[in-house]
Amino acid sequence: MRRPVLVVIGLLTWLAPLSAEAQSDIPPLPDRNPLRPGAPVEAAPLKPGEYPSVPWTEAEVTAATEECKTLLGAVTIDYEPLPPIKEGLCGAPAPIRVSSVGKDPKVEIKPPATMTCPLARALSDWLSNAVQPEAKTLLGSEVVALRNATSYSCRNRYGGAKTPLSEHALANALDVSEFVLASGDHVTVLDGWPKKAASPTVLDDNPQRSEIGSAPEKTVPLPEKKSHGLVSAAKAEPAPDPAETQPEDQPKPDPKGEFLKLVHDKACQRFGTTLGPEANAAHKNHFHLDQKKRRSGFCE
Repeated sequence: MRRPVLVVIGLLTWLAPLSAEAQSDIPPLPDRNPLRPGAPVEAAPLKPGEYPSVPWTEAEVTAATEECKTLLGAVTIDYEPLPPIKEGLCGAPAPIRVSSVGKDPKVEIKPPATMTCPLARALSDWLSNAVQPEAKTLLGSEVVALRNATSYSCRNRYGGAKTPLSEHALANALDVSEFVLASGDHVTVLDGWPKKAASPTVLDDNPQRSEIGSAPEKTVPLPEKKSHGLVSAAKAEPAPDPAETQPEDQPKPDPKGEFLKLVHDKACQRFGTTLGPEANAAHKNHFHLDQKKRRSGFCE
């Protein structure tokens, strides 16, 4: 019985080197494809509020507070001083919450807006010297409230992950979406902004004319008109009144649209940046107003 066992052991000993040699010919497995499910995912960038916060220094808070006294001392603004805001990259050293601006009439900010004092001063100037005069002239009523779409918000521009920090994150921007009049009427940026008129369609008065070219028009002689036995040329008809021949589809002047366009353009003179419906689709329903210091104002 020992002989078969010795034969099996010998056979295994002889096959072992062959098995190792065969395994060495097997190609190695490829590296893991990074696009395969389960591959390491790139970490998402931090949001502005997720960065480590560095508190405002006492000097920064004091300087901003003194600036508020200087800027708001000569204007009528109902506001509440707020503690310094610091959320990661966001915040302001001396923010205020504005509930109304001006008097006779007082313009309420609904809801109250958190902003810096330079922005509040620019808002007061714009309302007093641009918004109210245009509202009286074009709409026959004064503005008594503004709809605050967004004020302070710790985010990047357009809420993007990799876009630059928004001025809203520094309490330095206000979005206005609606003006409320003392008459009870409402003027919204979305509905009231002037719509661009479509280009008029030119109709061809000769459907048989060639698309490539056309023959010159023939001159048709005026018909002769007989009067008391005399032959005379027919008199030309008087030119029609342009006001009577105005196309029916011509857009009529809209006081609300004109008001919005004028106050938008005058905001460009008082704010560092003014963006409206003509800037991009993101601003189709509001005016973005901010006081970022730039070499020249930005207005769209």
